[in-house]
Amino acid sequence: MKVIGIEIDKKRAICVVLSKDPQGEYINLTGKIKYIEIKDDQSNQDIQAFLKEIRAFFDAIEPAHVAIISRQTKGKFAAAAVSFKLEALIQCYSNTEMSFVSKQTLTAYYKKNVLPVTFDNAYQENATRLAAYLLKG
Repeated sequence: MKVIGIEIDKKRAICVVLSKDPQGEYINLTGKIKYIEIKDDQSNQDIQAFLKEIRAFFDAIEPAHVAIISRQTKGKFAAAAVSFKLEALIQCYSNTEMSFVSKQTLTAYYKKNVLPVTFDNAYQENATRLAAYLLKG
């Protein structure tokens, strides 16, 4: 089973693809696409390009599940509006199950469990934690 964990950070969707082999070992299948970024969220052409790229990425991976780390909608630490635009574009993909997981859920889980896989870049940590969380058990 392949899963994709996504953290939306400003104008980019950081994606990590994980799977498990028959022995239960985690395999990082992310490949060369570490994140998908939108240059100008006011440009219809850039919005369509982002949508096309995210769909092509998902189609190539054929994930069983995609999850996005939830972000705050209100208050002092509210996420930028463009991040919700990216989230909506990602949610338009209807070929697989899509869900949200809060940072608090991940923090609580990893207080009791060790992250079973490594990540290539520091900015991929949260997306990696999410993808591994989806494969638990």
